Amino acid sequence: MAKEHMKYYEGQWFAIPLQEGGYALGIIVRGNYQTKGGLGYFFGPRYDHLPEEKETLRKKPEDAILITQFGDLGIINGSWPIIQSSRPFIKEEWPIPKFGSANPLLPQKAFIREYQQDGSGNLQIVRELVVDAKVIEGIPSDGSMGGGAVEIHLSKLISG
Repeated sequence: MAKEHMKYYEGQWFAIPLQEGGYALGIIVRGNYQTKGGLGYFFGPRYDHLPEEKETLRKKPEDAILITQFGDLGIINGSWPIIQSSRPFIKEEWPIPKFGSANPLLPQKAFIREYQQDGSGNLQIVRELVVDAKVIEGIPSDGSMGGGAVEIHLSKLISG
């Protein structure tokens, strides 16, 4: 019997295992099981055990320690457990931020990219600006991370 594809949707909370043990908390704010990932907001601190629903009620977008596009393998294979939440998901409260990217050919320059969600749920670039490299300091890095990269990055952010 074939394993049923795990279905998840925008507003779904999940736990991300950290390298030294424990978990971080995440929410997918754009995308779903059909888009094979999406845009997520990720939060500390390190939880020794699976975070409880009450933790989802406290998190605000500005508390995120990482905002990135990510692949969904951890959700699909169950290594990123779903955290049920009664908190209503209000999409407008979880915006798609501008993302920054360094310019490898001109280190003093960088890109700022703006995205919007298309009809299928995927993010598409709608605007790209060339800016001074200092402008992208403090905004999320552009790109997409696989699940393992998210786990490593969160582990580094939370441990120090």
